[in-house]
This record gives sequence, structure tokens and C-alpha cells, in this order.
Amino acid sequence: MENPQKEKLIAALRETAQSIRDIEEEAFRALNESGDNTVYIDKMREKAHLLSELSGRMAPLTADLPGELREPVEDRLARFSASAAAALNLDSIFYMYALLYPEDYSPGDPNDLERFIAALEEETG
Repeated sequence: MENPQKEKLIAALRETAQSIRDIEEEAFRALNESGDNTVYIDKMREKAHLLSELSGRMAPLTADLPGELREPVEDRLARFSASAAAALNLDSIFYMYALLYPEDYSPGDPNDLERFIAALEEETG
């Protein structure tokens, strides 16, 4: 039997992943279609803020996960949030842009958050 708390977490993470894709799309559209660097920078900061709050926002959903699942999930969410917080602290737009993207990323591939969600979906329990 699937864990309803895990399903809620996955749904919330999917929503966050889609929000991030939407923010990135708006950023790239502003930059590429109108050359608006200010909107691009604002959107990269918005992405980083959303990710920096991820661990805290998901805490109510991870609290009731089984122990063997909760700890690695909370750890991964904390790492997503810590990386985003570091990007914000450095005020590095490139770092904000690169959040969630491995070095070997190709357009159209899933990002790290989307891969994490897929791995959670495959987990039993």
C-alpha cells in the first residue's frame, strides 16, 4: 500500500518543480525576446528563493514519512535549500541559474529536482 503522506509530498514537489520551470521560462523569454536583463535577474532570484524555502515548506509533509524514507528525503531537500541559500548569499545570478542543473545537463532533460521526484515515485513505502 502506498503512503498517502508520500503521495502528498510528491504532489507538492511536482508543483514546485513546475513553478520553477515556469519561472525559468519567464526569465528566458524576458532575456531572449525583449533583452530585459532586470526581469531575468528578478526571476533567477525568485527561483532561488523558492528553492531556499523548499525544505521548510516540505517539512510538514516529510514529518510523517517512514523513518527509512524521511531521513534521506529531508537531507536531499535540505541540500536543495542550502544550495539556493548560498546562491542568494553570494548574489550570484549564474549560481541561481545553475541551481538544479548538473554539468552534463542538456535542454529537455529532467533537472535534479525532477530526477529526485522520479526516484521518490519509484521508492516503495
